[in-house]
Amino acid sequence: MRAEVVLTPSESKRLIGKAVASMDVVKKALKSGLIIIGRGTTNSFVAEEILGKSIVKSKYARGIIYPGQITLVPAEEALPEVIIENGKLSDKKLDEAVKALKSGDVVIKGANALDVNGVTGVFIARSPQTTGGTVGLVYGPAMCRGGISFIIPVGLEKLIPVPIKDVVAEVSQDIAMSTGFVVGMLPTIGTVVTEIEAFKILADVEAINIGAGGVGGAEGARIFLLKGDENNVKKAFEIVKSIQGEPALAK
Repeated sequence: MRAEVVLTPSESKRLIGKAVASMDVVKKALKSGLIIIGRGTTNSFVAEEILGKSIVKSKYARGIIYPGQITLVPAEEALPEVIIENGKLSDKKLDEAVKALKSGDVVIKGANALDVNGVTGVFIARSPQTTGGTVGLVYGPAMCRGGISFIIPVGLEKLIPVPIKDVVAEVSQDIAMSTGFVVGMLPTIGTVVTEIEAFKILADVEAINIGAGGVGGAEGARIFLLKGDENNVKKAFEIVKSIQGEPALAK
């Protein structure tokens, strides 16, 4: 059976959030482990789905992109990272949680770009004081300690036609002008969860991205063909209907 559906960026974020919360490694770590949910707009949906309650999503970010600029949510307004230990919210600071990471734990960090090779990239504001932001703090330990799942929720609105390795090389050069903060990029590799993986996780259907774009609130939308067993396609279709109308994030 086949079906066609349209997802706005916010609807995609909700779908991805539901999928990440449904992953076996996440559910296992939620019972007896540590989960670090890095700040980011897509991760705000992930946090809501895992916590089962609403948060101020526009404040669950640090670096953020508004029309015409890359900027920062003021430090005094930004929400702290959600850190869950053995099923309960932890009062650990991020650096403390990173030190405690061990096999079976989960780190969830979004991305600003995704290339066709499945490599992601995270913007890092360039300044003499920068130490690599959240991703600079968590990525190394997550990669080198063994047994830690590094999950990257990222919508296909962030798919770019350039290999991340080329972007990293270009933005590491001197930048003379910018309409916002000047940024570099750190490449990341992990378990990428786009809408395609989300449909597979939630309904066991194949999703093919057959179009993109729109107007009147559908800017950045993605159109998908869903394929699979009749019951599974119907399940996926009902999931889409349930998240239709997800509000765009306010500034």
